[in-house]
Amino acid sequence: MKDIQYSSANVRIRTYEGRLLDRSVFDRLLSVERASDLYSILLETPYGDFIDEKTSKHDFEEVLLLEEKRTFDLAYELAPLKAVVDIFTLKYDYHNLKVLVKSWYTKEDLSDLLLPFGAFDRNLLKELVQTRTHKEAPQVLIDCLEEVFSYIEDYEEVQGIDIIFDNYYWRHFLEVAEASKEADFIELAQRMIDLFNLSTILRSYMMGRKKGFMNAVVAEGGTLPTEQLVSHIQRSLADFGAYLKSTPYGSVSDVVIEGLKTTGTLNHFDMLKDDFTMRYFKEKKMIPFGPSAILGYLYAKETEIKNLRMIFIGKINKVPVEKLRSRVRDSYV
Repeated sequence: MKDIQYSSANVRIRTYEGRLLDRSVFDRLLSVERASDLYSILLETPYGDFIDEKTSKHDFEEVLLLEEKRTFDLAYELAPLKAVVDIFTLKYDYHNLKVLVKSWYTKEDLSDLLLPFGAFDRNLLKELVQTRTHKEAPQVLIDCLEEVFSYIEDYEEVQGIDIIFDNYYWRHFLEVAEASKEADFIELAQRMIDLFNLSTILRSYMMGRKKGFMNAVVAEGGTLPTEQLVSHIQRSLADFGAYLKSTPYGSVSDVVIEGLKTTGTLNHFDMLKDDFTMRYFKEKKMIPFGPSAILGYLYAKETEIKNLRMIFIGKINKVPVEKLRSRVRDSYV
């Protein structure tokens, strides 16, 4: 893909970056007393297009989904390479496939759990679940469903299919990145796989899971060898932390290990993980060519929506403002 094609798209992306919510807006949102008062501030932002006098505090998810859909529609329109956007939307296809398969198995209507965006048309996914084949579906999706339905036939339950879907998602994710032949794109995919594996292994450790389970749930294709990650965590948490110090993720190791020891949760790690990725995009923010600007904008928007969702839920449940403030992820602007 010629850089000039990205250059044209990047000029427009810079305009949309200026509409992202900065820290001052989040400070205003955090300062309100009631969840419903958040809308008066969001009316001044792009989210205001989906807010009117009938919008209640419990409608926030619809507002956020509509803005997220608009963001993806815009990105698909601008990106010279569809895969640049697919790397963010693919996870929603696999979510929708999980829902469709569970609906098929339980004979329940779970359509309210389907998300309105993804890399593939939802009708294609529905047909794929019914027929297990489709001329426009990539082989990796077909192989995924073959394994899922084989599992259901063998075990007559759907509890274990999430692991199958997750494994195929990361395989598909990396295939999309590698097919682009864009170095920045592939590097991003590998980093995201690394962070997923770190999170998954630490959660498995906290649950007392053994080596076999960990090997089944990690994703291949990152820069950190999965066998080393599993081997080190099986020895001890301290050994795992020492290993991380020799990797690009050393900056988070001490904080994560200490947090696990003191709180027994990965809440702080989840924030560090997101902020680590945000720093990566900020470092590449001013590159005028290639897909970095579009990728950075999409990640920034995803983080913005995550922050807004957290604030709405916190205000509805009357979480203290300082506790909410400590959970706000770093912003792109």
